[in-house]
Amino acid sequence: MKELGLAEEDYIIRYRHFRLDPEEKREIKGDNHYYFFIYPYYNIRVESKTGLYDMDDDGVNEMQHYHTGLIKLENQSKNRMDAKFIQIVPLEMRRKTLENDE
Repeated sequence: MKELGLAEEDYIIRYRHFRLDPEEKREIKGDNHYYFFIYPYYNIRVESKTGLYDMDDDGVNEMQHYHTGLIKLENQSKNRMDAKFIQIVPLEMRRKTLENDE
């Protein structure tokens, strides 16, 4: 996280596990948060302003595991799938978000 300019005490880490119904599309508001896609490898499309992860798209030369901003998830399977992420929440951004919600 040093590369992102965050000291150890400046962020929290969360494990996020999303269950997606067959062919479901979902959006995650990830403004000022960092999401690292860790699982599964096929049948899931993840798209954000930082890039695209879609192993079923032959036109994608580099899969992006790091996402931020509005994150779009799509289950491309006819089965229920899980999408798993590690979420990094900078504490300063968390404080601002909580203040705005009051």
